Amino acid sequence: MQLAAASGVRVIATARPGAEADFVTSLTDGDVQVVDFTGDLAAQVRALAPEGVDAVVHLAGDGVQLTALLKKGGRIASTVNLTQEAVTQDVTVHGVMADTNAQTLTVLAEKAASGSLRVPVTATYPLEQAADAFAAFGAGALGKIAVTCS
Repeated sequence: MQLAAASGVRVIATARPGAEADFVTSLTDGDVQVVDFTGDLAAQVRALAPEGVDAVVHLAGDGVQLTALLKKGGRIASTVNLTQEAVTQDVTVHGVMADTNAQTLTVLAEKAASGSLRVPVTATYPLEQAADAFAAFGAGALGKIAVTCS
């Protein structure tokens, strides 16, 4: 979301109202509109983009439902194993896997070092409490969780 907003893309993000929405909008100085994914997501997105959106980044939830938000010919990038065969709309599905090559990591590290990409660590756990860190992650903790090994 941060990279998209910084490049001038109109961003519609999903979050619960309150602390989650505040957290999401605090990640960038760019214009981000937030919709509540616990409500009627399609209606909220259509109110902002009546013709549909050009692209969706699918990180959670039902990817097939999210394809209904796309314009004809739109694209959805999914980290959650959505496949082209699973959708019936005229959209393109892109599976996204981690790309840990040196060039990608260098660009991301430079952006983080310059402050143009913020990676907010909101909780830190000692290694002995790694199980608690995973539980917090599973419960939907906001931000990043760090486990220290010292």
